[in-house]
Amino acid sequence: MPRKPISLAPAQARAIWMRAQRLDETEPFGAGPAATRAAIEHLGYVQIDTINVIERCHHHMLYSRIPAYQRSDLAALQSAEKSVFEYWTHALSYVPTVDLPFFVPAMKAYRENPSAWFGSVTKKEVSAMTRRLQNEGPLSIRDIDDDELVDKTPGLAASPPSACCN
Repeated sequence: MPRKPISLAPAQARAIWMRAQRLDETEPFGAGPAATRAAIEHLGYVQIDTINVIERCHHHMLYSRIPAYQRSDLAALQSAEKSVFEYWTHALSYVPTVDLPFFVPAMKAYRENPSAWFGSVTKKEVSAMTRRLQNEGPLSIRDIDDDELVDKTPGLAASPPSACCN
């Protein structure tokens, strides 16, 4: 039997949302890399913001929950501790490594049947990136120099992806 909707006053709805986001406490996750990991695990993922006006938005989001947050905390989680990884959720995001098993089926499916979105990527380019990963280890998107134009087609295809974001 369907449940009857619950009516909430705007202030009640706001309080529930603030609590769910952990924005109703001063330091809900503590401090340091452990706090950053706890925040990302609580939220499920943190979308990586490619626009850098004052600071990238994902750093603002973590700082709003961790007043002592440092960018190096996130870097430590990804590079040294490896408790978060970059992956395409609905956008490029930092995802808790404990959630990796939920993403493996999609990763395997994309490997076997790549999306048409990547249709222009050649086997040579995939091989070159695979070699680079084998030689250099894990890379973040910042490590990949995409500023050299390969496709001279007019329009968006002629611009490197970073052109819209810097």
